[in-house]
Formats: sequence, structure tokens, C-alpha cells
Amino acid sequence: MFSFALRQIVALIFLTSASFIQAQDLGCSSAVSLNGGTIEVEADASGDDTENIQCALDAATDGGYRDVFLTSADYSIGAIAVTGFTGDLRGRSKANTTVTIQDSSLTCDGAVGVALEFRVGTASVRNMTLSVDSPCGDGGSASVIAYYSDPDQCSKRTTFGNVDRVVITGMGTSGLDAVTGVLMEAAPGCSADNERILGTLKVNRSDMANLDFGVISSVAGGGQVDVNYNNFEGVGLPLAIIDASQSTTVLSNTFNFNDVPGYPAGSGLGTTAVFIASTSDSPSSNSTTLKGNKFQDAGASSAGYGILTGQQGSSITHTMLVSTNTFTGNAASTEGAGLAAIDTKDGLVSGNTFRGKAGTWVDLRSGSAENGYVGGSVTGWAIVANDFSASQATTDVLLGTRTSGIVVGKNQDLPIVDDQTGNNDVLESSSGSWKSNWGSARGTLGADARTRFDQQLQTLMAVRNRR
Repeated sequence: MFSFALRQIVALIFLTSASFIQAQDLGCSSAVSLNGGTIEVEADASGDDTENIQCALDAATDGGYRDVFLTSADYSIGAIAVTGFTGDLRGRSKANTTVTIQDSSLTCDGAVGVALEFRVGTASVRNMTLSVDSPCGDGGSASVIAYYSDPDQCSKRTTFGNVDRVVITGMGTSGLDAVTGVLMEAAPGCSADNERILGTLKVNRSDMANLDFGVISSVAGGGQVDVNYNNFEGVGLPLAIIDASQSTTVLSNTFNFNDVPGYPAGSGLGTTAVFIASTSDSPSSNSTTLKGNKFQDAGASSAGYGILTGQQGSSITHTMLVSTNTFTGNAASTEGAGLAAIDTKDGLVSGNTFRGKAGTWVDLRSGSAENGYVGGSVTGWAIVANDFSASQATTDVLLGTRTSGIVVGKNQDLPIVDDQTGNNDVLESSSGSWKSNWGSARGTLGADARTRFDQQLQTLMAVRNRR
């Protein structure tokens, strides 16, 4: 009996000691502890949690732990970067864990400053609110979360990023810096074509508000990018896809766009929900599916765009599916579009609902080679099974420069169709003619879309310090 009790006591002492030694072996402060397979981080009394969270992520990477848990309500951090982490950085919930990015805490001189930087690996950020004001403090560019390749070995470029149930909120136009919520691209300094980032990105059930950019991605190799069930409000450019060869699914989001009036007119920001651009630096193919989203134009400018896509420099294959979305216009937005596609072939616009005021709902046309666009023919589109019954647009479908063979189907509540080339298959139109509806269309729409595209592309290139 005594012997058994003694053995139990010895075992308990051993387990307690082992746990203590294990915790001490993390090499972190007392605010960081090991609880089973979870590394827990308490808020530091000093008010700065950068070192502790950095140490926890490093220890998790070195020790193979997959769970770093923020147990307190409030944290404050500067720049944190980790290479090869596989696992979760998580809080309790959006409402119960807030991480504030300290003002002027990031180095943004000549590069994008990053608060939470994950290089290669498989890293998830979950269940928290990230609050940011002026992290550079000098008018620079910053990202709250960035997924990069390895800047020290550019050949190591496979990264899996996941942002799940996270709120990212900033100060909008009142902040000093250009702030992005989530960024995924090759690490700074990795510029060769065979150094483009590979992997996947998922942004799920998150909220982004009062930021300059929401999500920016530039993934190569056909990597899957999912932006699903999120809400964007007061964001200068909620979703940007640039020089990508990725398979993107944009599903069941709410995009409040054209809702930020404070940006300089020449930036193009504050007007567009989804921006997709390719340049001479782009891979040869890209694919985008947008399904079940709500695009809500707030009317801050006369030209708001739900989706704006275009090609400059070189022609790529960009297949698009725009399906079962709801586009709601605004009486103040008289020159924009629900979808404006420049130099883009092979798309399907099907099952969408268009209601309220807009310049045009679907605007397809070629650009001008003199102005840097591809300037080729636009073919391979079908616009079918949509609901235009509540449309108050000046023109519902505009088929502009160098379009041909585009099908506008029947039974779409008699949309106003302007076939400016006469080379398309318009099966039904409220004009009563299958020919050009010259009187209903505003030819300036295409020019404005091209101007807006140029502005947004230049702004994106500038803030991302592109190669």
C-alpha cells in the first residue's frame, strides 16, 4: 500500500517537473506557457506583446506545436515574422480577443511593413479582431497579415494561408498609411518568374472595415484562392487580384463599395469592389469565379464598379464566371457598371439580379493598344438567364469596341442592349431590335472604366512597391 502511494507521488512529481521543464525549454517569458500541445500566451503587463507572441510562434515552429492560443482579451504588437510555421494563431473569438497594431511600429521604408508575416509553411489566423491605425506613421504601406515566400531562399515559395473568423479594422482615409488587411505574394526581393509564390489562400467569415485595401493576392501555379462569406465595408479596394495565375472563388460575400469619398480623385480608390488586373508581368492564364455575392453601391461617386477587370501589356487567358450575384445600384451612380471587362475573353454572366440605377450593368469592350491595353478582339462571352426586371440603368448590356459573337440570351426581362459593333448575337432587347441601340448607350462609360482601371492599377503598383 505504502509502496503504491509512494510510486504515485513520485510519478506526480515527475510529471509536474517534466511539464515545468518543458515550459522552461520554450525559452520565452513567463507569459508564454505550454498546456498540453498548446502554447498559451497571456497579455504582458508592460503593454507590449510583440516579443512574447514572436517567441511563442518561434517555439511552435521549432518544437512542432500546431496551436498558439492568445488567452487574454487585449494585446498590443509591432512587427512579428516567422518562417515555416504550421498551425494556428488563434484568439477566443472576434469579440473576446483584440490585437492592436502599435502606431509607428513597422518599418515601411522601401517595402511593405507587416504586422503578422508568415513565410512559407501553413499558417492560420483565427478568432480575433486586429485593429490598426497608422502602423508606419510616415505615409508608408503596411499589411496587417502577409503570406510570403522565403525572402532568404526564394526557391522556397509554397505557402498556405488561412484567415478565419477575423475582424480587421482600420482608420480609413484618416490614417497616415496605406493599409492592407491580407496580402499574399512573393516576398520582397523574389522577383523572377520561377520565384512567384505558390500555394493557397483562404479568407473565410471575416470582416474588413476602414482599410485602404482588403485582400490582395498574386498567386502563381493555379493555386486556389477562396474568399468566402466575408463582409467588406468602407474599404478603398476590397479585393484585388493582380498578375496572378490562380483559381479564385469569391463566394457569398457582401461588398459595400463606392462608399469611401475621401480618397484623391486620381487614385481610383473608394469606388470598386473587385479589381482584377494583368500586366506584362503576368502569367499566361487566370481563372475567377464570383458566385452568390451581394454588391451594394453606396453612391459616393458617379462611377462605382462592382467588378472591374482588364489586361495591359500582354494578352492572357482569363476565364470568368459571374453567377447568381445580386447587384444593387444607387441613384447617384450614373456612369459606373456592375461588371466592366476590358480586353477579357471567355466569360459567362448567368443568373444574376440587377436592380436600381447604374450607367450600365454589363460593359464588355476592348481597350486601346496606344494606351497600353491589349486592344484585341473580345469574344466568347454569354449573358444569359439574368434578371433585369428591376434595372434602372441607362444601358443594361453594352457590347463595345471590337466585340463579336457575344450571346445575349432571351427571357432576361427585356434588358436594354447596345451592340455597338453589330457583330454580336443579341437574341432579345427592349429596343425591339437586334442591332445597335445607339440612342440608349453612353459611349463615355467605356472611357471611364479604362480611366478607373488605370488609376487603380497605378495605385496598387505604388503601394506594393512592385518589381
